Amino acid sequence: MSPELEEIRRAVERLTRDWSESDWHRALDGKWSSGQILEHLLLSFKGTTNGVRNVMEVGRPLGGKPTLRDRVRTLYVAKLGRMPSGNMSPEAVLPKEGLDLETLRRFYDALVALDSTLADAERRFGSSAKLLDHPMLGPLSTKDWRRFHRTHAAHHLKQIAKAHRQGVSRPTDRQLSH
Repeated sequence: MSPELEEIRRAVERLTRDWSESDWHRALDGKWSSGQILEHLLLSFKGTTNGVRNVMEVGRPLGGKPTLRDRVRTLYVAKLGRMPSGNMSPEAVLPKEGLDLETLRRFYDALVALDSTLADAERRFGSSAKLLDHPMLGPLSTKDWRRFHRTHAAHHLKQIAKAHRQGVSRPTDRQLSH
């Protein structure tokens, strides 16, 4: 597994290792529960995997030409490891039920599928080809996609850690914000 995606796997494993049933429902006020955050990440992995598989079927990269704004945003997220605040998640990656100990395997499976698909695309098109456009960052290469997912996961795992430090637990609510 790539170092960026392996970092996500290890962090989630450490974070969830000793969780009780109520830990999956911990959340910051007005935010997704821990289980919903993990489902959101899973859905984002699957979205990228499906997009890259489409690129492979078409037989050529589908990313556009990056604008200056795209380059700056990609630099901020993929290279500096920072997530801009205030962005709303696309409908396709909004969590529903959330994950729990019994469904966490789906998270790891999606991460492995993402890694494998990106590696296949990199072998076929090279590491600098702009495979696919991200909705907020624009065209990304395989390296950029890996770094985006690492930064995105780190952002959300910090939210989970903060909710667990504060000891806040509540029932799941689909209408909460990102």
